[in-house]
Amino acid sequence: MVAEQRKYTRFSAPDNAYAALGPSFTIVGKIKGISMGGLALEYLTDGVSELENFEVDVFLRGEEFHISKIPCKLIYDIPLDTPEANQIFPNGLMHKRCGVQFEKLTKICRQQLEQFITTHTTGQA
Repeated sequence: MVAEQRKYTRFSAPDNAYAALGPSFTIVGKIKGISMGGLALEYLTDGVSELENFEVDVFLRGEEFHISKIPCKLIYDIPLDTPEANQIFPNGLMHKRCGVQFEKLTKICRQQLEQFITTHTTGQA
């Protein structure tokens, strides 16, 4: 068994938690897990994601919560298997999951992330 090596505890995000990332925030997807160190996101894309140094916005659909322009870096970006019987992605869309690491958080951004995790997450992932 491999020991957990994460620096920060990861929490499950609520169903209305989303993130937008990329140079022009062209990737939008559902947050699957979040910590003070980063987040995991599932999204649909029609091409290869070109993510290097970029920012991410975190927001809650239907609520007045938004964290803007968190600097981050891509840790992984992988396609997810979609069962052929449930194939609902026409025109070559791919279902992907990526993980991003937050970098150089400002004091305000750190406080907003702490508030998000304390108030809106649904337990440890």
